[in-house]
Amino acid sequence: MSSLIVGHRMVSKVDNLRLYESPSWEDKDVTGIVNVGESFIIDTEIIVNGSKQYKVHDSKNMTFYITASTSYIKIK
Repeated sequence: MSSLIVGHRMVSKVDNLRLYESPSWEDKDVTGIVNVGESFIIDTEIIVNGSKQYKVHDSKNMTFYITASTSYIKIK
């Protein structure tokens, strides 16, 4: 993981992007969705079943997990 991304903002490039309550890709762990332009602060990068996720937090300091794929998000 690049420590350079920690503390940066990730922004959704798509609608209906899944947020997970734990490091997972399972439907049962989906806690919500985000749409284009919504953003979170990156806490760390992890690998889940061979694919990258970011552990992120919102303005209320709630923690979520989201894909790190640049097909779906961008880093600011």
